[in-house]
Amino acid sequence: MGQQVEQQIIKETKRFSIIIAAYNIQDYIERAIESIEQQKFQNIEVIVVNDCSTDKTGEKVQDMCTKYNNIIYVEHEENKRAGGARNTGLRIAQGEYIVFLDGDDYLANNDVLQKLDQVIGKDIVDVIYLGFKIEGDREELVIPTPETCTKTYKAASDKYPNPWSKCWRRKFLAENNIWFPEHRFYEDVLFVYNGVMKSNSSKIADFVVHKYTSGRANSMTTKINLKNVEDTVKNLEDLIKIREKEYTKEVDIIIKKEIKMCKKRLDDTWKALESEKNYMENHEEKC
Repeated sequence: MGQQVEQQIIKETKRFSIIIAAYNIQDYIERAIESIEQQKFQNIEVIVVNDCSTDKTGEKVQDMCTKYNNIIYVEHEENKRAGGARNTGLRIAQGEYIVFLDGDDYLANNDVLQKLDQVIGKDIVDVIYLGFKIEGDREELVIPTPETCTKTYKAASDKYPNPWSKCWRRKFLAENNIWFPEHRFYEDVLFVYNGVMKSNSSKIADFVVHKYTSGRANSMTTKINLKNVEDTVKNLEDLIKIREKEYTKEVDIIIKKEIKMCKKRLDDTWKALESEKNYMENHEEKC
């Protein structure tokens, strides 16, 4: 009897949990979900976390839930930003592997999950590095290679330290207590650093899995304000704590990068303030 139950549990285990953090993306969310539902590989669950959207994002997801029966839909009572939404998805997820998908992005074609499943095979892999293509106001193709997937490279030279260009083993994340900071911009810096540095095994999916939308109007990454600077400083504080407890040469590299980024965001904020000041002065003169 026990053996039969065990076999049933194994049979019902999902291979992938696809987690979508959704905030005010009514024009994109259906495309994201459809790109998952059209996959040839369907041993998956889809988790959509609505982080207090004020547009019709929630209504569109609920409509998709009536169309597909593998969507788990959650609504936050307070806005926790992308990190909080992803954490909610991680707490719910039951799949062997986690794939993050931003709500304004989508899977490249209908066989990417099938190919990703084949890359993993029967191995137990902590992290799989994924290829992606940037579309929108700029175009770029990013395909991982053995040279660009070392821990040192990821800390020193990776232009895109984001969680969705990796596929993560769920139990690895849980066992190492790897979570996103909540209520914070740039929440991916700490998550990705911890995930990459603590991983003991990895593989490479050298094909495009995600299509990333760049330059979307009202995207959080296109806005510059003092909150961006404040959250960069919080990341630095957390990285310094990591340095004190678990020193690696990579943590020094990423701390230096974040210090430079903090200065850049301070400069950008100052330029924005100066521009606003000049606009107001010119407007007053005309009046």
